[in-house]
Amino acid sequence: MNTRITYAALAAAALLSLAACGAPEPEVAKGPISEARTTAFKSMMPNFSSMGKMVKGDEPYEVEKFKAAAATFVEESKKPFEHFQKDEQGDGDTLPVTWEKPDEFKAAEEKFFAAVANLNDKAQGGNLEEIKAAYGEVGANCKSCHDVFRRPK
Repeated sequence: MNTRITYAALAAAALLSLAACGAPEPEVAKGPISEARTTAFKSMMPNFSSMGKMVKGDEPYEVEKFKAAAATFVEESKKPFEHFQKDEQGDGDTLPVTWEKPDEFKAAEEKFFAAVANLNDKAQGGNLEEIKAAYGEVGANCKSCHDVFRRPK
């Protein structure tokens, strides 16, 4: 029996059970700035996920493909931050702390950009072990920002 599949199946079943038992997520208002921000985040995710499949071994590591993806991700990752202004029509999942503590948010943004740049540097070097560490650093930065500045999902 493949324990990796078994654990994944158990985790998925647990999440579905919890979702079925929990209260529905409250609707949050989204104005045009918030929508643009969400769209920009969603547009960079396929590229990040594609790199993740190679990093995790779900797909073969193709050096040139990864290099191109990482270079593109540097530019894609900047786009959402062009839309981090308070949206009077609704901020969607962005928490008020984002506007209340702009210096903390800016520091998290800069840390994220540094991690993305490091991932690109490691990708251009082609060393998969270094890439794995750098990819994990980007993911950790995403999570830490979401933990503070984004409404829990």
